Amino acid sequence: MHDFLETEPALALGLASVLAIWLVGVGSDVWRRARGRKPQTRSPWWHWVVTVVMLWSLAAISVWAWSASGRPVITLGFELGQGWQNWVAWALAIGFLAPQILQLVAINRSDDMKAQVRALVFESRDYDTVMPRRRADVWGYQIVAVTAGITEEIVFRAFLISVFALWMPVWPAAGLALVLFLTAHAYQGVSGIVRILPVSVVLTLCYVLSGSLWPGIVLHVAVDVLSGVMVWLVLPRAGMIELPDRAPDAQPVG
Repeated sequence: MHDFLETEPALALGLASVLAIWLVGVGSDVWRRARGRKPQTRSPWWHWVVTVVMLWSLAAISVWAWSASGRPVITLGFELGQGWQNWVAWALAIGFLAPQILQLVAINRSDDMKAQVRALVFESRDYDTVMPRRRADVWGYQIVAVTAGITEEIVFRAFLISVFALWMPVWPAAGLALVLFLTAHAYQGVSGIVRILPVSVVLTLCYVLSGSLWPGIVLHVAVDVLSGVMVWLVLPRAGMIELPDRAPDAQPVG
């Protein structure tokens, strides 16, 4: 670590900044959940603005640190990728995305599935506070979705894996970055982290296999945007969905 601080001061500063912001965010989420979060009375626009600013700031810090260390920014993963491993990464991304689209079509056609999704999203103890509660606000959520799809891949895949790989083999580095990514979503609760685990693993594989951000960015943006479309489908056409003060655990869609 001491050698790293001496030889890579820019990367050390960038990593320390990213981890400090990550720690503050996770600590805040855990503290709020331990105190017993109450449902919001308004749409979370302020939360969205803060989230967008924070994510782009983290991405900017990551890109700056990589560039300031003397490495071309494109080598952080902005290349398109080549070879069979790149095609495997794209196949993983498309293969994971296809069932998500089919499920969305099925939800749109079934009132029963809409009711199950509505309960899962809005009545669970692990209610996601970034979700909109009225249709008119979904477009704001989609801005967050696109932002997260781009910036989280830059920070948690490209930057963290690349920096950790300076100390350890790439797969342990990828595993450590994956743990940090999952805990960054502590605001979703345990069930939320379990739900995003499969796509998180696929996103990690896409980057490690291809060395490119693009398969992961396309998949991440698409999954998050589709979640916004799904929420739009289950929200009431007028008014705001009400949240119970003490909601029972919801059952997963099946």
